[in-house]
Amino acid sequence: MSNDTDFNFDIEKPTYEKDEGPKILLDGAHHNFFIQWDFIKPFSDLANADGYQTIVDSLKFTPEYLKRFDIVMIITALPFHFTTKNEVTDESTFSKDEINSLYDWVNNGGSLLVFSEHAPFDQAINPLLNRFGIESSVGTTIDSLNYNKEIGRKGWIEFNKDNGLLNNGHPIIKGRTSTNQINRLLTFGGSGLNGKNYTNLLRLSESSENVVHSTGVGPIGKGDSQALAGNVGKGKVVALGDSNGFTAMVFDQRDGTKQKAGMNLENYDWKQFVLNTLYWLSNE
Repeated sequence: MSNDTDFNFDIEKPTYEKDEGPKILLDGAHHNFFIQWDFIKPFSDLANADGYQTIVDSLKFTPEYLKRFDIVMIITALPFHFTTKNEVTDESTFSKDEINSLYDWVNNGGSLLVFSEHAPFDQAINPLLNRFGIESSVGTTIDSLNYNKEIGRKGWIEFNKDNGLLNNGHPIIKGRTSTNQINRLLTFGGSGLNGKNYTNLLRLSESSENVVHSTGVGPIGKGDSQALAGNVGKGKVVALGDSNGFTAMVFDQRDGTKQKAGMNLENYDWKQFVLNTLYWLSNE
């Protein structure tokens, strides 16, 4: 995996003046794989181009620390370095004090952008998600019907107008104008989510299923969504079951070809989805 150096993060009309937008914490305190390997750079470049202020930091969550930020982004968190273990057993990614501090911060008006993933990330994030009324399946999610047939991976699930899996009524999908509307997304594996008090943005179909991951973990549970959005007290939460849409990666495949995944994938609207998500999280 590598970042796509050709990814265009330019924005014609930024939402905020440079360095005057909301402050986004990119959590690096919890063995966050994408932070450690700098796979968060395309997201950070795009957010900064839209006027947001992204800050990578590695301090534990406390009430005083969280007051410095408007949005907290937690992506690929683990209690250990990625690839050193296959599953999370009795280890804790976040302490109870951290989870409670984060919940209180959101409840008082903060905005949380949080990601599950395939195993072992799903196990690692579940205790935190549970505090917010969300449950992630454990394993990896596929769809035998709604996937990109050209790419041929059943875990790369298609959400579009035709299959009815996009929630066109929510502002993140609808966009501020017709040019900001989300018409087509492809997720790249990950987990399924449940959250009864949340709006389902990316609905998993009945042909989706949770299967054992290549690490041997799962399947446990089965979600009905890969993106949820909702309010917790005075604050907001967006949770996604897959994290690659917020990157711009290139995968070297075994046959020598390269496969794009994320905001750089042609004919999909991840770049706009990212911008719409940040705008929804940062506006009342």
